[in-house]
Amino acid sequence: MTREPIIAVSDAPEPEELAPIRQGLDRYNKETSGIGDRHPLTVFARDPDSGKVVGGIIGRTSRGLLFIDVFYLPAPLRGKGLGSALLRRMEAEGRQRGCYNGILDTNSFQAPEFYKRHGWQMFGAIDCEPPGTQRMFFTKRLLPES
Repeated sequence: MTREPIIAVSDAPEPEELAPIRQGLDRYNKETSGIGDRHPLTVFARDPDSGKVVGGIIGRTSRGLLFIDVFYLPAPLRGKGLGSALLRRMEAEGRQRGCYNGILDTNSFQAPEFYKRHGWQMFGAIDCEPPGTQRMFFTKRLLPES
């Protein structure tokens, strides 16, 4: 590339547009740290009749960390233990993959108390929109010190 790249903004990138960024960072991380182990991880709640996904957790594991990116259950499925079961399954898979710690963020109006009840500890928060709310960051030890 002899000319300067063009800077472009997108709110709907195509997977092939994301690939050079993710693959480039994965390659750099592996060359620099010797570790290239980022793997997607999902735990689904499926409708028992149709088999369709009705909720669940989307995340990944990498370099000894379990990342929980998105966790959603529709209102009728909340408060019945399903969320706890999904979170325990996600944590168990993280442990199986050798993750020492988990990390997630949530909004103050979402589920901070849920995570606290499951042993997650808040390590930071930052004000966000709407006014009076915060983005809260949590971590949990998954495996003992080696």
